[in-house]
Amino acid sequence: MLEENRLYNMDCLDGIRQVKTASVKAIITDPPYFQGLTQNGQRGDFSDLEITRPFWQQLAKQMGRVLTSDGEFYICMDWRGYAFYYPIFADYLPVKNVIVWNKMSGPGSFYSYVHEFVLYGTKDSTLKRGGSNVWEMRGYSSGSEQTDGPKLHYAQKPVALFQRMIEDSTQPGDLVLDCFAGSGTAAVAAIRTGRRWLAFENKASTYEKAASRIAHELEEAKAGHSEQTSLFDE
Repeated sequence: MLEENRLYNMDCLDGIRQVKTASVKAIITDPPYFQGLTQNGQRGDFSDLEITRPFWQQLAKQMGRVLTSDGEFYICMDWRGYAFYYPIFADYLPVKNVIVWNKMSGPGSFYSYVHEFVLYGTKDSTLKRGGSNVWEMRGYSSGSEQTDGPKLHYAQKPVALFQRMIEDSTQPGDLVLDCFAGSGTAAVAAIRTGRRWLAFENKASTYEKAASRIAHELEEAKAGHSEQTSLFDE
């Protein structure tokens, strides 16, 4: 049985199969945008994503299994992968909208690449969410390093982005799952908001960096709690 509030160095499909059915209130995850491989194992292009279709189908099915009856999910992706991922996840998960994250700046030779997509949905058929599906929030290319610290992963998202998802879709004590931990941002956001969390990262070098970051965040949270307790004791 997997322990909560822990990052595991393992394949997310192996990991999620060990997660209890209907135990996760929110899935917040940022899969690799580029998963295709050519037949000789070299870096491919986005047309090669078809090779990975069985993996994503199995993962989407497991995501639906572990979510609570009112669970919600946020799956990050870019414009190139959207056409591939959307129909796969929509076969197993109740997709409701696409959030457009405006990160305010970015690279690009054919207009600047300033936005990314987040596939959003919920199993709660009665839930309604107001507000715009366009979220403006600084990414690392536009200044989030000032608040999030050094960039540890090439695709690292700002804590504020995942924190908004967590606060919109969960209550303190709820369980948040991240299948592709990367730099550990979802875990950091969960710690800061008082949620339980569980995360998987398959690549050993990335796992080590994320584990170190999460450990530091836990120490900070512990120190902050001790400081608050001492103030009440005075």
